[in-house]
Amino acid sequence: MSSTDSRVCVVTGAAGGIGLATANALRTEGWTVIGLDRQANTATGILACDITDPAAVDAVSAQIREQHRQIDALVNAAGAGTPVSFDDATDAIWQQVYDVNLFGTVRVCRAFLPLLRASACEYRSIVNFTSQAAKTGGLLIGAPYSTAKAAVLCLTMSLAGELGPEGIRVNAVAPGIIETQFLDNVPGIRDRGAGIPLRRIGRADEVAQVVNFLLSPAASYLTGETVDVNGGIYMD
Repeated sequence: MSSTDSRVCVVTGAAGGIGLATANALRTEGWTVIGLDRQANTATGILACDITDPAAVDAVSAQIREQHRQIDALVNAAGAGTPVSFDDATDAIWQQVYDVNLFGTVRVCRAFLPLLRASACEYRSIVNFTSQAAKTGGLLIGAPYSTAKAAVLCLTMSLAGELGPEGIRVNAVAPGIIETQFLDNVPGIRDRGAGIPLRRIGRADEVAQVVNFLLSPAASYLTGETVDVNGGIYMD
């Protein structure tokens, strides 16, 4: 039996892509996973939550508090972005991209932090999702998404420093080109697979296993870090 049996983890963006793969991987390890996404799915245990709506985030956190009293981990996998040039990126586009990727992460962390603090788990943890684009400028997807994800990277370090004295670890994962529906919105990105040092595009389950590690006792002395999962396309 896994050492993480009965521990509760909330995963945003759990209906598809990396969020779904992460939820599945954690369940395999014995976690009780509560998935959040824009549309509820009772068959897969996903609760409806639009992370751009502060009231919706507060409501679902209150629902989970009533049902579970606490959580032991939080994974902010929800994200969105489409290619746009700097010239074409209006204020509305910037606001929309930031509202999902940065402010959505902020809202979820703020709403669920009291539930994390209520846990007696020794390995309480938050994993945020940034992106390779945060480090390379996102040449194919543009400035709004790239800078929003760079802000998540900085947020992760800030939270790690602030929450570390409470024993809450905060790390991030920065995926590169991963085979998910997200790639459908970025023309030509799949063609870059042959130029990656590992000569292929990554899989969602490969990112999920990194998240699994970050939430595990094996990463108990790791906080404030961003783990690149990109096949070597960017090394630092």
